[in-house]
Amino acid sequence: MSRLASLVHAWLVIDFFGEARRTGGAGSTLTTTVFTQSFLALVFATLLYPETAPVPFAAANLCLSSLLLGLGALSDTESRSRTLADQVLLGTAPIGRTGVQIARAAYGAFYICLLTIGMALPPAVLLAFLQKNAWLVPGYLLAACACSGLAAGILGVTLRWSRRLLGAMRTALLLGTLKALTLGFGMVLFALALPKLRFDADALPIGRLGAELLPPYHCARLLADPVGESWRWLPLLALGVALLLLGALAGEGENTRSERIGRGGLLHRLDLALAPSGPRLGLTAFIATMIWRSPGFRARVLPLFGMPAAMAFLALQGGDERGRQIFLGIVLQFPAIYLPFLIAFLPRADQPDTAWVFDSAPRVPLAMIRGATWRALITHVLVPVHALGLMLLLASGQPVVSALSAAAFALGVGALIAQPMLERLHEMPFTRSSDEEAGADLGGLMAFALALAVVGAAFAALPWSFARAGLAATVLASAWRRVRRSA
Repeated sequence: MSRLASLVHAWLVIDFFGEARRTGGAGSTLTTTVFTQSFLALVFATLLYPETAPVPFAAANLCLSSLLLGLGALSDTESRSRTLADQVLLGTAPIGRTGVQIARAAYGAFYICLLTIGMALPPAVLLAFLQKNAWLVPGYLLAACACSGLAAGILGVTLRWSRRLLGAMRTALLLGTLKALTLGFGMVLFALALPKLRFDADALPIGRLGAELLPPYHCARLLADPVGESWRWLPLLALGVALLLLGALAGEGENTRSERIGRGGLLHRLDLALAPSGPRLGLTAFIATMIWRSPGFRARVLPLFGMPAAMAFLALQGGDERGRQIFLGIVLQFPAIYLPFLIAFLPRADQPDTAWVFDSAPRVPLAMIRGATWRALITHVLVPVHALGLMLLLASGQPVVSALSAAAFALGVGALIAQPMLERLHEMPFTRSSDEEAGADLGGLMAFALALAVVGAAFAALPWSFARAGLAATVLASAWRRVRRSA
C-alpha cells in the first residue's frame, strides 16, 4: 500500500504543483481553474434559480459540470510526454499490473472528485434552498462526481483505444477535434435547450430519448425521487462497469506505425505559387507541414474553431435575414482574431532540444522566417478554414455570390493582417522546448478583436451585393499581390 500511495502522491503533485515547482512558485496551478469554474457554475445556477423546476435545474447544472470537466481532460496537451514518463516509471517500479490499475483508479477518483466538488457546490446549495431539503447538498455532490467520473471515463477509454489503434499523433488530432466539437455542440445545445427547461424532456432539442442517454438526467431524476427512481442506478452502474472493462482491454500500449503524410495536392501547389523556389519555399514547406503534423499544435489550435462554428450555426437559425448576415460577417472574422494565439503557439516543439537542426545549418534571416510563416499560415490555416466555412454557408442555403464575397473578404483581411502580427515571432517555429513559456504579448487582443468584428459587420451591412463582391475581390487581390511581392 505504501508503494501505491507513493505513486498516487507523485501523480497528484505533478498535477497540482508541477508548473509551480518548475517556475519556483509555491501555489497550486489548479486553484485558478477551480475558482473560475466554480464562479461560472454559480452564475449559471443563479440564472436558472428559482423559476426552473428541480429536475431540469439539477440536470442542466450536472451537464455543465460534466462538460467543463470533459473540456479540462481534453485540454491536456502534455498527455503524450506524461504517458512516456509513466512508461519509464512504471516499467522500472516494483509494482504489478493490478497495483498500477488500483493506483490509477484511486488517483483518478480523487482528482475528478476534487475538481467536481468545487464546481458542484454552488448549484447544490441553490437546489437545497429550492427544495427546502439540506440533504440534497451531499446527494447532489455525489451525483455530480458520478456524472463527471462517467464523462472522464468515456473520454479516457476513447483516447486509450485511439492510441492503441491509431497512434499518438492521430490521437492528438482526435483530442483537438473532440474538444472543438464539444465546445461547439455544447454551446449550441445549451443555447437551444435553456428556453425549453420550463417544459418536460420531450421539448428538448435532443428529445426524451436523448435525455435518457445522458447520465445527468438519470441523476436528476434520482435526486427528485430516490426511491421511485432507484432503477436508474442500473444503467449508470452498467456504464461504469463497461468502461472499466474496455479500459482494461485497451491496456497501456500504443500503435507505433509510422504516420506518413505525402506532399502534393492543392495546398502544396498554392505554396509553390506563393514561393516558387529556393530557401523561402523550403521554409514554407517545413512550417506548413509541421502545422498539420505537430500533435501539440493541432491539439491547441483545433478547439479554437469550435466556438465560431457554433455561433455560425446559431446565427443561421435566426429569422432576421439582415441581422443574420451581419452576425455571419462577424463570425467569419474569428480565424483572423485567433491568429495571435496561433502565432504564440508556433515556436513550441513536441520534442525538447530540436533547435539544433537549424543551429547547425546556414543562418536564416528572421525576415525570411516570418515571410515563410506568413505564407504557411495563409495556405494551411486560413485557406482551409475559410473554404470549409464557404461550403457550410452554401450548404445552409446562402446565396452563392453572397457566400463567396463574405468568405473571400474574410480570407483577404486575415492574410493582410497576419503579416504585421508576425513581428511578435522572434524564432524559428517548432524549435522551442515544450516546457518553456510562450512569450507573445496578447495585451491588445480585445481591442484587435473588436476592430475586426466591426470590419466584418460593416462589410456585411453593405446594402448592395455587387459592392460586397467588388470590395472582397479588391481585398483578396491586394493580399495576393503583397504575398507574391514578399517572395
